Amino acid sequence: MPQKRTGFTTMVDLREFNETTWSFLTNITMKWQYDGMAYLFREEGIPLYGIDRGTLKMNHPIACMAVPQHKDKNYGVDIFVPVKCKKRALKIIADAERVKACAELEAEGGRAARQEFEQAAWAAKEGNAAAMKEHRRARRALFISALTPRFLAKSN
Repeated sequence: MPQKRTGFTTMVDLREFNETTWSFLTNITMKWQYDGMAYLFREEGIPLYGIDRGTLKMNHPIACMAVPQHKDKNYGVDIFVPVKCKKRALKIIADAERVKACAELEAEGGRAARQEFEQAAWAAKEGNAAAMKEHRRARRALFISALTPRFLAKSN
């Protein structure tokens, strides 16, 4: 049974996303780290998958009502990459200065990349929906063809 995944991804096709084996890469707490990684991984063609772990107040709202805002612990975002790309991804993010520089580039060109991603994702979604519709039609036709001889035999 497929596991329901929460979070966000840069992979366009959800069918491919569900079939991918993901490997934990790192936990980040700063937005610039994500922006730099997103830029570098997009350039290298490595998809990523992130799960926001939230904060102490988000995860334990009743128990942490007395925790002042400045003491609120940020659990960050867990970043995953496909298993086959993990070594390459580790080499890419090893240079923190390069990640910082790419974060600035992402701030400039990130909106255009996001729009391209959304267009590709919608196209993939429509293609998957059409394939599923055809698959259901074929299964229904197979079911009806299997029932037809039995139904005709009973009516005679």
